[in-house]
Amino acid sequence: MAAKAGGREDVRGLALYGYPQCPYCRRVLGAIEALDLDVPLRNTMQESERRRELVEATGRGQVPVLRIESADGDVEWMPESEDIVRYLEERFGER
Repeated sequence: MAAKAGGREDVRGLALYGYPQCPYCRRVLGAIEALDLDVPLRNTMQESERRRELVEATGRGQVPVLRIESADGDVEWMPESEDIVRYLEERFGER
């Protein structure tokens, strides 16, 4: 589940780790949809490999977490739905 593609190439390094039934994940998914972004959802409830990736990277399985990979390959893991929504709005919102 991801929002429809908005033709933005600058979302390529993003992936949301979580699952649709999680209320905090739904908050982030709503922001992704409102911003018309195509950020893939890595479903940690249905895909055990995705959950393993999350735990290995962050030390815990709490969701949502936004994986942000920069053009140079550096990876940042951003937890907390409010922080993720704020980041997406600041980066992709109307200017």
